[in-house]
Amino acid sequence: MSREYLEDAMQEISDEYLEEAVEWKPAEARVTAKRQKTQQSGALGKAHDRKRVRVWRVAVALVTAVAVIAAAVFGFGGVHFGRRASVLKAFAISEAEYPKTSPYPDPAKYGLGEPNENYEAFDAAYDAWWEEQRNRRSQASVIGDGLDGFWQQSISAFLKGAGEENRVYSPVNVYMALAMLAEITDGDSRQQVIDLLGIKSVEELREQATAVWTANYMNDGASTSILGSSLWLRNDMEYKKPVLETLANTYYASSYRGEMGSEKMNQAFQTWLNEQTGGLLEDYVEGETLSEETILALASTIYYQAKWTDEFFDEKNEDGVFHSPVGDVPCEFMYEYMDMGGTYYWGEKFGAVEKRLDNSHRMWFILPDEGVSVDELLQEAEVMNFFIADEWENQKAMNVHFYLPKFDVSSKMDLREGLKTLGVTDVFDGSLADFSTVTDLKGMCLSKANHAARVTVDEEGVTAVAYTVMEVDGARPSQEEEIEFRLDRPFLFAIMGTGDVPLFVGVVNRP
Repeated sequence: MSREYLEDAMQEISDEYLEEAVEWKPAEARVTAKRQKTQQSGALGKAHDRKRVRVWRVAVALVTAVAVIAAAVFGFGGVHFGRRASVLKAFAISEAEYPKTSPYPDPAKYGLGEPNENYEAFDAAYDAWWEEQRNRRSQASVIGDGLDGFWQQSISAFLKGAGEENRVYSPVNVYMALAMLAEITDGDSRQQVIDLLGIKSVEELREQATAVWTANYMNDGASTSILGSSLWLRNDMEYKKPVLETLANTYYASSYRGEMGSEKMNQAFQTWLNEQTGGLLEDYVEGETLSEETILALASTIYYQAKWTDEFFDEKNEDGVFHSPVGDVPCEFMYEYMDMGGTYYWGEKFGAVEKRLDNSHRMWFILPDEGVSVDELLQEAEVMNFFIADEWENQKAMNVHFYLPKFDVSSKMDLREGLKTLGVTDVFDGSLADFSTVTDLKGMCLSKANHAARVTVDEEGVTAVAYTVMEVDGARPSQEEEIEFRLDRPFLFAIMGTGDVPLFVGVVNRP
C-alpha cells in the first residue's frame, strides 16, 4: 500500500466495491490454464505453500467490528453489504475508500475451452491478478515474528473458560483495535498496549499494522477479506487533528460525529456495524450503543470469504453423534478422504489436521486426546507453540479419513478482564489513563471492550464474522457481560490469513 494512497483514505466508501466484496463468483473452472500459469510463476506459490505451519485465526478490535466470511458457506444466508444508509451519511465527516483490486479472471468469461477462446486476454488478466497476490504476500515479511507473543497470549486468555459453551475470537481484529487504541493514548497507557503487541514504538506499530492490513486485504471476486475501521466523535468537543488523520491514513478509519446517546447516533453506529459484518451479528449489534458519557468510540472490521480448495460432497455426509460436555447430540458430519495428500500433526495431548482454502489460507482443526479438555489444552505451552511454529517435528503424510461436523458457532464476550490480565490496565482507570493524543480532557477511561464473533462451516467453505467495540468515556467500567460458544466434541479451530496471521480461532463444544 503506497503512502500516497493512504493519504487519500478519507474518502467515501464506494458502494460498488462493497457490493462486489460479497458477490460470490465461483471460479469453478480453474482449469489447466490457471495451473499452467501457476507453474510458470511457481516459485512464489510453492514457497508460500511450504512456508510454515502456524495455527492462528481470529481477529482483533478496539471498537472493532470484524467479520470474516471464509467461503461462500451460505450458513448465515445471503451476506451482503447494504448501500450506505442515509442515517449513516448524516453523521459522516469522511468515509474511507478501499483499494481497487484486480479481479480473479473467470475462465468462462474468456471462453477458455471453447472455439472462440481468448487466451491472450485471460493471460493478461491473470498476470495482473497474480502480481497483486505477489505484492500482497510480500507484505507478510514485514509483519515478522513480533506478534507471535500476542497471538499466543490473547488466544489463551480469551478462549479458555468457555465451559460448556462455544467461544469464538478474532485475534487479527482485536490486534487492529488495540493498534488504534495505542494511537489515541500516550505515556504508560500507550506503552502497555505496544508491549502487549510486541513492538518498540508507535512508528513500528504503524508499519506493522499497515503490513497486516495490506497482506490480508482481498477483494478479487473469488475471495474477500475487507478490513475497515471507524471513529465516532461527540459534536460538542474538539479533537486533535493529527491523530484523526493517522487513523484515517493508516487504518482506513471513516469518521462520524453526532450527539452521543441519541437514538439517531446509535442507529448510525449499529448500521455501520451491521453493514461491515454483513448483518450476521445483528442480535449482538442490537445491544451496542453509545452513551451520553461517551467521548469517542473506535470500530474496526474484517469481512472474509473463501471456498475450500477441495469442497466436501454432500452425498458423502453422514449422521453421527457429537459428544458434547452436556451429553451426546445428533450431528451431521462431512467426509473427505485425503488420499496421499493428507498430513497428520500431533503433540503430547492433541492431534491436528489442516484444510486449505482457495486463497492460500488454511483452517486448522485441533482435537484434544481422549480425556483431555479443551481448557486444559489451551493452558499447555505445546499447543500454543504449535500455533506459531515455523515447522512442526511431529507430522506424517498419511491417508486421512477426515470427518468434520457442520457447525455454526458464535459468542460475545467482554475483553476488559482479559486485557487487564495481559497487562493493559491504565486505560481502564480514569486517574491513570492518558488520552492526550486525541483530547486534553482529563479523567477519561475505556469503559467498554466487547467482542462478538460467529463462524459457520459447511461443504463449500467457512463463513465467519466478528466485531469489537471499545468505548471511551469518563465513567468506570460497567458490569461485565459475556456470552460464549463452542464447536463439536470439544475442539479448537483456527483460520490463518496471509503471513500466518490468525484471523479467527475458536472452541467448539457442540456444533
